[in-house]
Parts: sequence; C-alpha cells; structure tokens
Amino acid sequence: MERSVKKVNQNSVIFALIYGATYLPAAWLLKHQLVSKPFSIIIAIVPIVTFAVFVLKLIKAFSVMDEVKQRVQLEAVVIGFSLTAMLIMLLFLLELCGVTNPGWFGYGHLVAYCWLFYFVGWFVSKKKYGV
Repeated sequence: MERSVKKVNQNSVIFALIYGATYLPAAWLLKHQLVSKPFSIIIAIVPIVTFAVFVLKLIKAFSVMDEVKQRVQLEAVVIGFSLTAMLIMLLFLLELCGVTNPGWFGYGHLVAYCWLFYFVGWFVSKKKYGV
C-alpha cells in the first residue's frame, strides 16, 4: 500500500513538471508569434491537455491520502479559489473605473496568481492542522 501511495504522488509531481515544461515554452512561443497560425493553435492546446492529465493524476493522489491531508488539500483549493475570485472581481471593478494595468494582471498572470493563492491556502491549512 505504501509503495502505491508513493508512486501515485510521484506521478502527480512528474505530470506537474510536464505541464510546466509545456506551458512556459508555449506561452513564450505564442507571445513572440514565432509560428504560423495553425501551428500556434496546436501549441496552445498542448498545455491544456497536459494540465488535464496533471489534474487527473492529482485527484488520484488525493484519493490515497489520509483524511487530514485530504482536508488540507481541500482547504487549500477553497482558499485559492476564493482569493482568485476576489482578484477577478477586483480587476473587473477596477477596469470599470479605468484603473487597470494589463502588465501586472493580464490573463497569463492569473495562472501564476492562482498557483500562488493555492500555495497560500496550502500553507495556512498545513499550519492549522500541524501536518
């Protein structure tokens, strides 16, 4: 049992790295428009597919965790989602006021903020439960 838990966790980390290895170059290539339109659409889809596989592996890893670790992950996701929703609402309202800076809060940056907010929630939950 312990070996399968370790393997499932290792798989989710590997697929997270694969996602990062596809997302960052794809974002760079698409930002600098170095490829043709049809090929750029394929490049845009590849990180989405790798992210979907990562999420499936992560859900599988959650299923073999004990109850406390599952609770920590659930709270981290809830905190991260809530902070992301607040940021998006704030950006929308600031845009209505005409006070926005796409250099800091563009769509591409929201991905980084989502991960940051998840890790804030993870840190808070781990501290709360002493895991």
